[in-house]
Amino acid sequence: MTAPKLAPRLRATLRATLRATLSACGLVAACATTNCHAGIVANGENWLSRTGSHLQKVYDQGQTEIFLTGYTWHDPHTYTAAKLAVLNSHAWGLGAARRLVDADGSDEMVYAMMFSDSHRNAEPVVGYAKQWIWRPDGGPFSLGAGYTAGFTSRADILNNIPFPIALPLFSLGIGPVRLYGTYLPRVTSKLNNGNVAFFFASVPFG
Repeated sequence: MTAPKLAPRLRATLRATLRATLSACGLVAACATTNCHAGIVANGENWLSRTGSHLQKVYDQGQTEIFLTGYTWHDPHTYTAAKLAVLNSHAWGLGAARRLVDADGSDEMVYAMMFSDSHRNAEPVVGYAKQWIWRPDGGPFSLGAGYTAGFTSRADILNNIPFPIALPLFSLGIGPVRLYGTYLPRVTSKLNNGNVAFFFASVPFG
């Protein structure tokens, strides 16, 4: 089966987003000439084109994997006992990815998943991940560290309007199976927010 071509649609969406962002941030007004505006847009569009092509390559050449989500840890020093009592730690859900391993053994993937968030609402995530992999002694065990970036939406944040995320990503591999973990830091001094770890696993499919 031929994988659907994502790049043209993605480029068009990102190009429109870039133009809107330039205007919203006042960067267009900061340019004294039309050439300045055109140069910013052209450079941005070139970057978006390269990014879209690379994501398409990962999707086309990658191996299909299935995500199984299952656990969210909330720091007991950040949340009150009353809050912890109502938060959901069982982040059950499913997802799928296309994972591409390079010549050095490191990997990239594009993915989508949906799971039960801390308030038992469905949370979708679509994104890209890059990890550098170490294999001690060349055995079946491996360690990974890198990052993920993408978009999510939550009922308790912006009323389910999608927003971008960028988070660290770590993994432990045993043969073809990998256990992933990411961390959402605390961003304010208020109690009951942040300092959350999220865990999921991946297994090859097909």
